[in-house]
Amino acid sequence: MSNKTALITGPTSGIGYVTAIELAKKGYDLILVARSEAKARLVQEEISGRVKADFVGCDLSDITSVKDAVQEIKSRYDKIDVLINNAGQIFQHKQFSPDGIELTFATNHIGPFVLTTGLIDLLKSADKARIVNVASEAHFFAFYDIRKLVDPPVYQDLIVYGRSKLANILFSNELAERLESFGITSNAVHPGTVASNFAADGTGITAAFMKLLRPFLKTTSQGAETSIFAASSPFAEGISGKYLVNCKPGRTSGAAKNRKLGQELWEFSERLVLDHE
Repeated sequence: MSNKTALITGPTSGIGYVTAIELAKKGYDLILVARSEAKARLVQEEISGRVKADFVGCDLSDITSVKDAVQEIKSRYDKIDVLINNAGQIFQHKQFSPDGIELTFATNHIGPFVLTTGLIDLLKSADKARIVNVASEAHFFAFYDIRKLVDPPVYQDLIVYGRSKLANILFSNELAERLESFGITSNAVHPGTVASNFAADGTGITAAFMKLLRPFLKTTSQGAETSIFAASSPFAEGISGKYLVNCKPGRTSGAAKNRKLGQELWEFSERLVLDHE
């Protein structure tokens, strides 16, 4: 029998790297979706001889790049058993993607939206496929207003990041509803506050806060545990539409539970992607 195949974005550092390595140890073939081929090659070398590890280049902030990656993956694979939307970024200053979308929202939500919806047929072809969306407790900082997602009039990095993480949960819940009849599960996970390279290049308040707390934060291995659980544990089979913290359902904001907001975000995302074709 062939191995199960897991696709993971952002597998070259932090919790994504640990998740990739641990899934390889469990016998999953990997699709490494990343911007840097050189860094992905290092991951391939680390797991060489255990399983297959395929690299697909992709800039999640660029809709065209994501669509190209989807087509490349479809040309190589006929099924995906696990899709882990792990990659995420926070930007100190307001920036825009090649498509004119605020860069945090483009990278953390629109890219994963295009990738996931583009690969649904491959997920349907697997037996009980799983989708894992790495979110964050930062979603509690989000003041949800769909009009502020593409071009926030006031830019505060943690607030904007929190909105993107709320979008991750809403998207994850909507996927769970839409894909339930196909036996596909979708869960959002909070890795905890991890001492990784997240926000390491910043010089603002958020970066300073992260550096100050670093000695007290989770290790990357600890941070990856819930993603690995949701992706591979037999105890997670059939669990869907949840927000998992420390490998069990956690508390979310009221907005994150709002099905209407999830539907609205899905439709908004579809229109946004169509407008940039």
